[in-house]
Amino acid sequence: MTHPAPARATPALAVEDVACRFGRVRALDGVSLEVRPGEVVALLGDSGCGKSTLLRVVAGLERPDEGRVRLDGRLVAGPGVAVPPEARGVGLMFQDYALFPHLSVAENIGFGLRGRPAAAREAAASLLEQVGLAGQAGSYPQTLSGGEQQRVALVRALAPGPRLLLLDEPFSNLDRRMRDRVRDETVALLRRTGTTALMVTHDPEEALAVATRIALMRRGRVVQVATGEALYRRPASLFAARFLSDAAEIPARIRGGRAATPLGPVPAPGLPEGAAVRVCLRPEAVRVGPAGSGADAQVVRRVFLGAASLLHLAVAGLEGLLRVRQPGTGPYGPGDAVGLTLRDGAALVFPDEDAEG
Repeated sequence: MTHPAPARATPALAVEDVACRFGRVRALDGVSLEVRPGEVVALLGDSGCGKSTLLRVVAGLERPDEGRVRLDGRLVAGPGVAVPPEARGVGLMFQDYALFPHLSVAENIGFGLRGRPAAAREAAASLLEQVGLAGQAGSYPQTLSGGEQQRVALVRALAPGPRLLLLDEPFSNLDRRMRDRVRDETVALLRRTGTTALMVTHDPEEALAVATRIALMRRGRVVQVATGEALYRRPASLFAARFLSDAAEIPARIRGGRAATPLGPVPAPGLPEGAAVRVCLRPEAVRVGPAGSGADAQVVRRVFLGAASLLHLAVAGLEGLLRVRQPGTGPYGPGDAVGLTLRDGAALVFPDEDAEG
C-alpha cells in the first residue's frame, strides 16, 4: 500500500523569475526564491548585487518589470497586479531604524497599531518587555543607545503581527560588541514569535549566525541557496567559496582526477582532464606538524587571536604566504620549520573562473 506524499506547505514568500531595471542597469535578473513559514532567510552579497532592490520589490516599494511575488500564496506583484505596501501585511525595519524623534518609545510602537484591537497593544507591551525595554516606554529615541533604538524598531515592526518581516542591514549601525549581542537577541525574539523574516546583509558572519538559509546573490541573480553550513562546506562555485571565507587559492591542472598542489594532490572528481582549476584552502583546512611530517614550510609570522592563532607560512612552490589557523597559541613561532598536510575533504576545487574570463 502506498501513501500519498505529504502536501507541501505554501511558502510564506515566493519570488518567481523577477526582473527589475533602472535605465540600462538590470538590478534583478530572473530572481526566484522561496521563504518557508518561520524561516529567517538572509540575502547575502556585495554592494550593488540586488539585495536591497529585491527587498523593496517584496515590500511593494518597487514594481518588478517581470515576474511575480506571492505572500502566503496571494499574488501581490505581477502582470497587472501591484498591491500597495500597506496592504501586504509585511513589516519593515531599515538600518537607520526610522524612529520618530518627537514620539516616545510607546508612541513609536503604537503608531502602526492605530485602529487595531486592544490585544495588539497588549502584545506590543509584551514584546517591549521581552527585549528589556518596558521601563523605557516613556523615553524618546534620542535618549536611547543604538542597541536600544534597534530593539524599539524591531518591536515596532513586529507589533502588528506581520506575515513577513523585512530587515535591511538591521545591525550595521552598531559597534561590533553591541552588534553581536543585539543580533543574538533579535534572532531569539524572531524564533520565540515564530516570525518569518527576510534580511539583507553583506556580512557572511552575520548571515551564518542569523539565517536558517542563505541566498547568495551576484550581479542581480541568486547563485546559491543553502543552509549556512552547506554553503560554507559545499559552495557551488569559486565565487561562493571566496565570499564565505578567506581562502588561499592555488592554481592547478587536473591530472588523473586530482589537482596537484605543493601540499599534495587533491581529489577533484567530475572535472575534465587538463582543466584549469583553483584549489581553495581555508585557514582550518591545513594541519601543521613538525618538520618532515608533510610539505616543507616555514613560519613567517604568528598572530594571536585569543582562542586560536593564525600562522603565516612560506611554502615552496606557492606564491605568497599561506595562512593557517591553529587552536590556542600552538608550539610554532616565526622562523620555525614545519610540515603541512591537508585535512581530509577540507580542500575545495573549482573551475578557474579567472582563467575562463
